[in-house]
Amino acid sequence: MGESGRRRLAAKETLRSNIRDYIQQQIAEGVYRPGDRIVETRLAKELNVSQAPVREAMLELATIGMLEERPYSGTYVRNFTAEEIEDTFEARAFIEEYAAKRAAKLAAEEQLARMREVLERMSPGQSLEEFVRLDKEFHGLVMDAAGSPALKRVWNLLRMAEWTYLCAAITAFSLDDLIDRHWRIFRYLESREDSSAGAYMFLHIKGFGDELGRYFSGREEQGTEA
Repeated sequence: MGESGRRRLAAKETLRSNIRDYIQQQIAEGVYRPGDRIVETRLAKELNVSQAPVREAMLELATIGMLEERPYSGTYVRNFTAEEIEDTFEARAFIEEYAAKRAAKLAAEEQLARMREVLERMSPGQSLEEFVRLDKEFHGLVMDAAGSPALKRVWNLLRMAEWTYLCAAITAFSLDDLIDRHWRIFRYLESREDSSAGAYMFLHIKGFGDELGRYFSGREEQGTEA
């Protein structure tokens, strides 16, 4: 693929990612509520884009279970239960706990330097979109440093990092707090404290799952009261 082809591909992926984040933002803000239908043509018109990247973004969110495709009906926001959220995030927490423990033992100095560089680009004053992009990059680097292609394939297959925007949008923690958490994980990795790196990574991921479970439970209660 030539340079122009790579640029077009990158632009397409960025557009799809931006639309995906926008949908998650609408869910976080309660514009899209559990059970609401998201109309592809309407969303494309709202964002002034073609339907293709909107369709791709919605398919990605359906793949990870955030949206639900109903035959002959359309695409809807999933009506999550706290148990479903807990199951999803405990699975991610176990996978990333194991990856962090391996990374603490196996990470090359170049990989640690790359992680540090990503964290140094995190700033409390940046946009949520930029923080989420760096967050995904950091967690991907930890998965790479674990030195297990099979583990990375499972992580990619489950598309667990794609929940990041929604988690960051609804959390009670500030960006300062979230950045500090990532630095803490990194310091455990850097000092080769595998048990602490794994344990803190587990708590970090599971904490988001607990918050998200409470968020969707609250939305469900509001809908019942209405």
